Amino acid sequence: MKDQKILNALSYFSLFFAPLIVPIAIWIFSATESTKHHAKIALLTHILPTIGAIVSVFIVGVVGFSTNSSNVTGFIGLGLIVSIGIMIVVLAIFNIVRGIQALVAKDDDPLFNSID
Repeated sequence: MKDQKILNALSYFSLFFAPLIVPIAIWIFSATESTKHHAKIALLTHILPTIGAIVSVFIVGVVGFSTNSSNVTGFIGLGLIVSIGIMIVVLAIFNIVRGIQALVAKDDDPLFNSID
């Protein structure tokens, strides 16, 4: 049970050292469904900022090509950069909180030991 807690927390804390490799490895090689579930959630929260950045670049490119105003493009680009920055901070805090919760969870806590 202690190994499961460590793997759950490691999948969230991997944001700081291997954000894609560790959750994927835990998801593939884990024996319990609960740990696989937490690895999937951690992987999703690690990938979301990248997806947001790609969509933002696409939006800025479309706006840049469709308007002749660099002010509009710059304003939209700045707004998207700020929103991606906020998303990164919020998801980092989420991962830290979930990692700590996974470490201190009791063995009978259904939130961290089952996926009901």
